[in-house]
Amino acid sequence: MRKIWLDTDPGFDDWLTMLLLQADTALDWLGTSVVAGNAPLEATLDNALRIQQHFALTAPIYAGCERPLMGRSETAQNILGVQGMRSTGVPLPATTLVPEGTHAVHALIDAVRRHPGEITIVAIAPLTNIATALAQAPDIAPLIAEIVLMGGSTDQGNHTAAAEFNIYADPEAANRVFRSGVPLRMFGLNLCRQIRIRQTEVQRIQSIGKPRADWMAGYLDAYQRIASADGALPMPLYDPVVALYLAWPELFQFQSAHVDIELAGTYTRGMTVCEFRVPRRAPPNAEVAMSIDGPRALGLLMDRLAALLS
Repeated sequence: MRKIWLDTDPGFDDWLTMLLLQADTALDWLGTSVVAGNAPLEATLDNALRIQQHFALTAPIYAGCERPLMGRSETAQNILGVQGMRSTGVPLPATTLVPEGTHAVHALIDAVRRHPGEITIVAIAPLTNIATALAQAPDIAPLIAEIVLMGGSTDQGNHTAAAEFNIYADPEAANRVFRSGVPLRMFGLNLCRQIRIRQTEVQRIQSIGKPRADWMAGYLDAYQRIASADGALPMPLYDPVVALYLAWPELFQFQSAHVDIELAGTYTRGMTVCEFRVPRRAPPNAEVAMSIDGPRALGLLMDRLAALLS
């Protein structure tokens, strides 16, 4: 059974990822570290605990870093709302849960040391927690089996013209992770734009008619309408692609690359610069996801989600 550790900043698509990970019986989910990202840490942590309580998730949740390694905090609240998740329906109820007492960075370090060579870190947020763990405990880098991360892009960005949000929110952290020597798989915007949800998927969840499905449907609807307010345009699916990879790796094609993080560019800060001419021009440091069987992946995702909510 594959051991995983989730690093996240919920966010609706983080929530969907969490449900897919919980449903994957081939995974042993050891813990969840929460970081500031889509919204400040207070909000992302509250979202994670609400999801844990109301969807019966079992992995312990730890509060992590509140700020990026350098510079000012960046959120996606202008798109996702103050809480980092919008709904067109009934909001997810409040939680009575509290996080574990250990800081997320220390919990991650301890988990890797207890399971050397076994843990895959599933990173779907700014990489502040992971970079901080690597700085505080350099010995863990060779003990991490792999990091699979949703972030970056081989082409255009989303938060800026050049940069994807998770990388832009803490490029210094991303730079540290990509230079760490830990095996990496990068699932960027170029890949995520190949799997898109439409109002058809929203209506399928709405039709289930049970409380947890009703909660999910309202948030899924609000997420789908990010692309266009009337829901007419399809919306790319971001964070869940890593859960799809863990469950169905045969759906993906990868290409080796050397990925650098732009730290200083006036217009390109946070850009993932992908050199595919490896090893001739540079040694590879990542496997970059280039293609996915989008229709099949979406069908598998929706079938699993419908089964969870029915």
